Amino acid sequence: MKIKPEQLDFQLAHKLESIYFVFGAEILLIEQSLTQIRKAAKKQDFDDRVSFEIDGNFNWDQVHTEISATSLFNPKRIIECRLKSGKIGVKGSKSLVEIASALPSDILLIISTGKLDMNQQKSKWFKTLDKNGGVVQHWEVQNDHLLGWITNHMEKLGLEANKEVAQSIAFCTEGNLLASMQEIQKLQMSYPNGKINAKEYLKQVNQQSKYTIYGLIDTALLGNVDQVDKIFKTMMTDNAMPIQLSSSLYREVKSIINMSIELQRIKDINSVLNTHRVWNKRKPIITSILKRYPYQRLQKLLLSLGRIDRSIKGMDNLNVIDELHTLLLNLAGKTPWAQ
Repeated sequence: MKIKPEQLDFQLAHKLESIYFVFGAEILLIEQSLTQIRKAAKKQDFDDRVSFEIDGNFNWDQVHTEISATSLFNPKRIIECRLKSGKIGVKGSKSLVEIASALPSDILLIISTGKLDMNQQKSKWFKTLDKNGGVVQHWEVQNDHLLGWITNHMEKLGLEANKEVAQSIAFCTEGNLLASMQEIQKLQMSYPNGKINAKEYLKQVNQQSKYTIYGLIDTALLGNVDQVDKIFKTMMTDNAMPIQLSSSLYREVKSIINMSIELQRIKDINSVLNTHRVWNKRKPIITSILKRYPYQRLQKLLLSLGRIDRSIKGMDNLNVIDELHTLLLNLAGKTPWAQ
């Protein structure tokens, strides 16, 4: 049964399906739907939850065993399966069909994954999930709908809708939903009564320029040395920037290293990007860095970020600002001996 994301709350309030399958291009939207389902399940005493991360080599016997096991504390259990991609193999497809076709009444099965192509949506396992449960598909939020998405989420968090503020967030975050959501949450903390001082907020944004940490990292990944230098110096006025930048860089570089290692084995960059749920808008950016840097060089940058993090925490004595600046320039392609 197909369920539109905006209808999910209504559906959950009237009936909790035994199976939910959530997939699509936007990770943030998928996580929001999963949270909605878990909250509804908790109201019906599904308190225990077991999660599995599933790839093409996963041993599905683990899921079968978990379903067969009896809980000593709570008979109602959630079994959550996160598929790294829609390519689950013949055994995975057979197991998922068997599980979905004969699921015990005290088990809630929640499955999620990224974007699926049309062939995967025509597979037997997909049709079985659709027949026996609720299927929620999330599409990418296009630029012409982004403003509405931001405005709706501002209202959900108790903030007054303000078109100028929403436009500013959309412009600064460049379509990154996670970054947009973080900006909305910052607004909620800054204006707990929901009344945004738009003039004050926009002035602050203008002072900090249009640049964001996410934009700075993406510029480095694309290899634009001059722009990295410009953005970094513009953002230096934010005292919290080094901590946020170091943390974001570490997560980004670590993720790219995993993709780079996998690329050595698979040799298909699109497959790797899809497996790691890279947004379509960011695929050219990640492709650029994967083509320019071997994982060994990225690993060295990750080690440098570890030292920077220790220095932020007072456990090392590096000049954090200078080190972050140098590291970003290196990531963009400026070699250490050319600086």
